[in-house]
Amino acid sequence: MNANLQSKLKNKYNNLVLLILVSVVATSCVSIETTSYSDPDFTNKKYAKFCIYSVEQNLNRRALVERVFSDEFKDAGIYAVEGSNIFPPTRTWEEGDFQSQLIKNGFDGFIKIEIVDEKVNERITPQIHTNTETRTIKKKNGKDETVTQSNTYVTEDIDVYMNNQFQADLIDVTTNKVAWKGYSTTSAQVNMIGMDIETIIEKFAESVIEEMKAKGHIK
Repeated sequence: MNANLQSKLKNKYNNLVLLILVSVVATSCVSIETTSYSDPDFTNKKYAKFCIYSVEQNLNRRALVERVFSDEFKDAGIYAVEGSNIFPPTRTWEEGDFQSQLIKNGFDGFIKIEIVDEKVNERITPQIHTNTETRTIKKKNGKDETVTQSNTYVTEDIDVYMNNQFQADLIDVTTNKVAWKGYSTTSAQVNMIGMDIETIIEKFAESVIEEMKAKGHIK
């Protein structure tokens, strides 16, 4: 194996390690707490085809939520489609339109996602720094003199935290009733590498899948 090939393989390996490290650090800095309940009429009822629908009015945020949720469901081996593909934002949809459209497209589970609250807070921590410089003054006559000078200054470390509250409702398409309801609170430091709202939504989606599996709603 020549030196160039070894160097390329080493760089790829280092990049992979860095990517994994960033991913682990980012994920570990999201704290999440989720509570969910199943309606007694739908205890352990399983669903196979999900439509993921975000109630966000902001189309950028809506697209993000639906895409992230659908991707997480697919990664878990669960059939899921973004709601915007079934209910295009270019049209006006009345409440009564949803069930018929879902049945027409063969869905049995309809998940409505809502970002209930979102707050961004800054935490400022003063940091005291001291620079010390020691130098020797040479003297022609007598001993050399050692002089130490110190400079103290203060900086501020600013950490930005995003706190969210999410809600997810699983609606039974056949009856148009809420079969399961989940609620999550998250807290994340967002001014660090690899951390953003998409990572937070990924954690929420993962928790929804875990809760729905635990409640027996996923085949």
